[in-house]
This record gives sequence, structure tokens and C-alpha cells, in this order.
Amino acid sequence: MSQQTVIERVDVQGAAVYIGDRDDGTSEYSTNGERIMGWLCDGWRYRFNALRSRRYIINSDRTHHPLSTNPDERSVKTMRVECSWIAAMPAMVIQSPERVENTQWFSAIARRKTNLAHHRRMGRLPSFISRKHNDQTFACWHNKGANANYHQVNRNHGIVEVKGQNPKEHREHGTRFTIRIHIRVSQPIRDYTAIRVNWTRRTLSFTNTPLPLQHEPTGRKLGIDVGVAHAATQSDGIMLDLPKHKLDRIDREIRRRQKAMNRKAQASGKSRKQYVKDGVSKRYQHEREQVRQLYAKKKRIITDLYQKYTTHLVKTCDMIAVEALRTANMTRRCKPKPDPQHEGAYLPNGQSAKRKLNRSMLEASPSTLRAMLEYKTTLTPDCTLIEVNPAYTSQTCNQCKHTAAANRESQAVFHCQNCGHMENADINAARNILEAGLKHLRSTDGASHEPTTQDMPPASRGRHAVVSCKPQHLV
Repeated sequence: MSQQTVIERVDVQGAAVYIGDRDDGTSEYSTNGERIMGWLCDGWRYRFNALRSRRYIINSDRTHHPLSTNPDERSVKTMRVECSWIAAMPAMVIQSPERVENTQWFSAIARRKTNLAHHRRMGRLPSFISRKHNDQTFACWHNKGANANYHQVNRNHGIVEVKGQNPKEHREHGTRFTIRIHIRVSQPIRDYTAIRVNWTRRTLSFTNTPLPLQHEPTGRKLGIDVGVAHAATQSDGIMLDLPKHKLDRIDREIRRRQKAMNRKAQASGKSRKQYVKDGVSKRYQHEREQVRQLYAKKKRIITDLYQKYTTHLVKTCDMIAVEALRTANMTRRCKPKPDPQHEGAYLPNGQSAKRKLNRSMLEASPSTLRAMLEYKTTLTPDCTLIEVNPAYTSQTCNQCKHTAAANRESQAVFHCQNCGHMENADINAARNILEAGLKHLRSTDGASHEPTTQDMPPASRGRHAVVSCKPQHLV
């Protein structure tokens, strides 16, 4: 976890920073904050890619396939001597790629093993960092105050100082320098172990552990059903909706700018792919950046809503039961239907109708809501999170337990064909989820905080905390 802040400006105190040799062999120095931040990002990326070049993939026949044909085995000391643009790089910056790259690589290996065990796509292994396609970024260890020290200036502003020194051969403009990153903060900064700067987005993140939420036992137990029409529906009848008017306005602006981008590509007489490959105009770049910012704004609105909602739930509930939904499975493409009468042709498979549902499901992002509840309940011992099997929760009557697809008359209406019970379908499902969670809680006797898993298996198999709402005679 981390605390993210906004970078306002960067300046340099002390000596002019030696950033390497020019093509003619003369030394280059700079005190420009923009230039120095780009230099730090380039040096960090160079060291990261050198470490990544040593990796290899084990093929099915157990042979090693290296990622690079020319792996870089140089140490930091050797690289400082051979590469002038790294000579003055602060030690806590140039050493950080080793751990970051190592963690990223082996996390991907573990994730691929988990996906394979759950019969999912393994996913790609991480590759090299590209200056063109990836954000400019670097990390710096705090190391108990050795570097990247934060100083509070006033209530909403602070300064992070990254210190370094020029090599002995290049000290005609001074020895020690301090890179001062001025940031805007919205809350007190907790103890941290490192900082991560994203210079492309002008953000600085402090790597630290989130504080546990203040929770007073209330005895309240809640079931939550997530969906598209309502982002979350509680078993007590309360519903959480996304701010559709804001999101729709952003979507209209995104579509308008994307149409402008298409017009510029068509005016060039090339395909859009070729136009982007050959180099786009400045106006096209501006429109593309605006679209990226609009998507980021849309994500921030949803994340902010979920953060406030989940914090409220953890503070006021002793037990929360949610569905173990797999968004990837729910948004999977429909299987094609070949036309038996026409070779090479296909019959309608419903993908066009499902496209809007997939888009709405990905926008609501139920996995984000569950992930927030997971880490917040883990930090709060008095609040338990239980994930239950979502199978038949929307078809089972909460009163008589009769299960039938005909019970769900529409998205909003639930009408039991057995007992005649009628209520909102999402509320009925949330109450079924609560009952399944209470059933599981009774089986554990409430002895401890119920552990949650990051990757839940499919509903049809697995021995994890998954409880079916389907009656026993239908199992």
C-alpha cells in the first residue's frame, strides 16, 4: 500500500549535477529540475532493463530461453565507470531496481502458477521497460533516513529531498547536491520505506503500511450483492449507485475526442495503425493525452466512491459476506457458432448484445470493491469478511428457499413461483448471501478472522470458503 501525492515542482540545491558526457566528450551539468528528473528516470530504467536482461524462460522441454541475446552482467560499480550518465546517480536510486525487478518477476511467476492451477490463462511474463510506451518512473529507498527524507512545510505541502554527490573527476561545479521535490499532500505522511516517482503523471508515492480502521463492535452482519444496475445492494435494503451522470458526461467527451483522433488519421491518407507508427501530429497527441486523462478521472471517481463506502462498512459491521465473483469469466467472449450450411460463415452468438453488459460490468469493477474489503478487514481483527459461492443466489427465494430460473422475472423483480414472495431481486440475493455467510461463520464457530484468498476457484469446485445457496436436493 502507499500514499500518493502530487508533484508541484522540482529544484536543485548545492552543486550542479553531473549528468554525463556529450557527444563531443565535454561534461554536462544541470540544475534544471525537469532535466534532472528525466535523468533519474532514464538511469533507473537503464539499470532495470540490465537486470531484466539476465532472466530466462524455461520451455516445456526444460531448456532455457533467455529474454535477451546479450544479457548485461555488470555490477553497479562497473556500470558507473563505463556509463557516464550513471556516475552521479544517488546510490539509493540506482540500487532500487534490483529489488523492484526481482519482486515483479517472481510475483508474475507465482501468478502464472495460480492461473494454471485454476485452469485460467497464464498471462504474460513482465518484459523490459520502454521509454516510448511506459511512464517515466524511478524509486528511491528511504533506508531509515539515509535518503528520500520528507519534510512538512505546511498543512498541505511538503518536500522530499533526494541527496547525491558528483564523482571525483567531475567536481568543478561542486560535490554534493540535493534534489528537492515539492509535493502537495492531503493527509499526514506515515512512516515509509521508499518513494516511487512517476514523472509522466507527476505523482510521488510513499510506500508504507495502511493504518487499521477504528472499529467498535456493533453486532451488525451484512450481505452485499454486486451488479451493474446497482454497484452494491445490502441485505438491509440500502443500495450504492455509481454517479452515472458524471460518468456519462465523461464518456461523451471521450467519444468526441476519439472521433477527432479518427478524423486526423483519415486526413493523412493512412490507416490509423500506420499513422501512429509513422508519427502523429501534435494535435493528435494532445487529443490522445486528453482521452487518457479522462479515463483516469473516471477511474478516480469510482475508486473514491468505493474507498469511502468500504471504509464505512468496515467501521460499522462485524461481519460482511460478499460474492466470490470472477469478472474475467463473466465478461468472456461468447463462443463462435459456425454456420453448417456455409463454410467459413458464422451464426449470431449474442456477442453484440453482451458487449454493453461487459462494458458496464468492467466499469462497475466488483473485484475492486471486494479487494478493498479484503485488505481493510485484514487490518481490522474485529471485522470478518466471508466470500460465498454466487451460484443460485439470484434464483433462490429468501423465504421458502425454492430455486428456479423463473423466479427472476426481470433484472429488478423477484417473484417466487412457489410461495409468491415478491421483492427487489438484488435485495433478495443480498439476503441469500448473508445467510450463506452466517452458515459458514457458524461452521467455524467464529473462532478467528476468516482468511480470504486472492484467487477464488470457480464455483463448481474447490475446497475454500465457498457455500452454495442451492438446496440439498438439487446439489
